[in-house]
Amino acid sequence: MKNRIWIFFLALVATACKENEKTVVDNSVDPMVYSMNNNAEIILENPEINSISIGVYKDGQTYENYYGEIDDGKSNKPNENSLFEIASVTKTFTAFLMAQAVLDGKLSLGDDIRMYLEGSYPNLEYEGRPIQIKDLLTHTSGITRALSETLGKLFSPDASDAERKAMDEYDTASLLADVAKFELDTIPGTRFDYSPMVGPEILAIILEKVYQKPYAELLKEHILVKADMNDTFLQVEGANAKNMVNGYTDDGEFAPPVNIPLTGAGGGLKSTVPDLLKYIRFLLESKDPVISEMQKPLFFDEEDGDQYGYFWNLGEGEFMHSGGTRGTTNWLILSPQYNSGFTVIFNSNGKNSGRLINRIANRILDDIENYPKQNAYFVVRKAVLKDTEKGIEYYHQLKKDSLAHFDFDDDAMLNLVGYDLLRQDRTSEAIKIFQLLVSEFPDSANPYDSLGEAYFMNEAYDLALANYQKSYELNPENENALMMMERIEEAKKNQ
Repeated sequence: MKNRIWIFFLALVATACKENEKTVVDNSVDPMVYSMNNNAEIILENPEINSISIGVYKDGQTYENYYGEIDDGKSNKPNENSLFEIASVTKTFTAFLMAQAVLDGKLSLGDDIRMYLEGSYPNLEYEGRPIQIKDLLTHTSGITRALSETLGKLFSPDASDAERKAMDEYDTASLLADVAKFELDTIPGTRFDYSPMVGPEILAIILEKVYQKPYAELLKEHILVKADMNDTFLQVEGANAKNMVNGYTDDGEFAPPVNIPLTGAGGGLKSTVPDLLKYIRFLLESKDPVISEMQKPLFFDEEDGDQYGYFWNLGEGEFMHSGGTRGTTNWLILSPQYNSGFTVIFNSNGKNSGRLINRIANRILDDIENYPKQNAYFVVRKAVLKDTEKGIEYYHQLKKDSLAHFDFDDDAMLNLVGYDLLRQDRTSEAIKIFQLLVSEFPDSANPYDSLGEAYFMNEAYDLALANYQKSYELNPENENALMMMERIEEAKKNQ
């Protein structure tokens, strides 16, 4: 792959020297390499995570690396040929095809979906408001997971042989029969309710009707060929089957790949990190107007504060989508303002895997935004966890010697280190880090909130209360501070 950089684990790029000597910084390490390696190292401290695969696109350059092992104890690291279930990230491909159809004049976002379905379907409206195409694209149609009992069992480890057979035989006619029986209980376009399979599959039916081509052919013609994605498949067959990566639950239970029925428009694609990097490059570099169209805001969820375009979650300058099966979880995030994007994949899934992949995705995104400065969190964390007092000295020395090299402007860095200590039940040491955090960012509300929490855990209620009060003074919208002040007053009464 052009511009691919093959990288192996590198040591941390800054080390403390003898007292009164300057810290040593290796400026030769690319900031993205530094971010990938250090983020992966920390996540792999968690036993639920077997392997991590990361691909980053930044300013025309691509980076990829692979960590851990696919199967515990087998030393089989994933690689550039490894095929992963990308699950719901598949919806972004369906989103592209829908945006293409809109620009081609094949359909409109406000169309009643019944215009494209055989039959009348009087049930697909509520209080006179029909389901429109844009409602399917934003998970606001009112059609829920409960529509199909068969599809509801798709990712269940407890599905019987008969239920799995029913899944294999579930086709478009089965889906439409279930759609015809479904009863809406909410006005379409008003409430977000994630529907992993049904909405995308109805859209695939519509796409096939307006283009008179199979969904798989449209996918290949409009995306896979244009982006040169030769290792992305709806069905993995023949020699490629050996490259499918084993997936696991957080409990270490083997989770075989899911046989997605119907077209697979909601979650059927399997791909490699190099191919996903090609996809990211295509979405960032192509001048195709389809890419702008599918980023248009279509629905704002007032309850969660999230905004959605064509299946994409639209952030502040980013558009993103996650995916997960029973044994894999992944993120694909693009940040056009920084000419960057990345994918990160675990071959595991579960509550902790979901939490950890969100953590690593957020950290990589932060590192992209701060590029070319590097995140001091990794080196400070290592020093603090080894010896907190010396780690604090190291922090001050690093800031003095390497201010231009590392990012010290984000209060999240020390905050994360403090919570790392809390997770190790080192509360007194965490208090020292949060005290440092407050001294570094005296006008920010969150440091006082964190220090208040640590004091509360240490049952130093007066100090906890004082810090929560300061946090609330700086940020009157801090509802957590209000809640904690009430808890502290109650705890003081019971002392």
